[in-house]
Amino acid sequence: MPILATMGLKKIYIAPAMTDGSMPAKGNQWLDLGDVYQDTCNLKDDSPEITEHKSETSSKVITLVGETPTNVELSLMDPDLELLARYFGGTIAGEKGKRTWIRPRKLEYKEWALWIQPEEGLFIGCANVRVIPTFEITYSSKGICLVPMTIKFQSNLQADEGMVDPTVA
Repeated sequence: MPILATMGLKKIYIAPAMTDGSMPAKGNQWLDLGDVYQDTCNLKDDSPEITEHKSETSSKVITLVGETPTNVELSLMDPDLELLARYFGGTIAGEKGKRTWIRPRKLEYKEWALWIQPEEGLFIGCANVRVIPTFEITYSSKGICLVPMTIKFQSNLQADEGMVDPTVA
């Protein structure tokens, strides 16, 4: 019997989020997130808020569990100006090879849809996420420009065992 295992990272796709909260259809609106730096991509749930109500007169306990926030943390490796403008906002001006990008002090509010493609196994997605990037550049002989980002799931996580490539309609 074959074993279904989800492992490795092949690619992460994003597309502008739909206004009705649904996952965008397959097609060319799905974009490559960018080069993810090796061993930096982690999808994890934060601990939910837990409230316990205990009786003074018996052993009765009622435990309420809040929503479980899900985040993806990763670092983009050496992004170009288009990727910087996509995630931070701002404008690119000038001719190719002589362009400048000016980063705004406050991130623009943009909502995206997301699919994470593993080397094999289940695609994980979310119809509405927020990408929150930061800069981290090490100016040394072994340094590189990284853009650490947290991708906050703002709707339900989806797992799809039949997904192949969201860019192919």
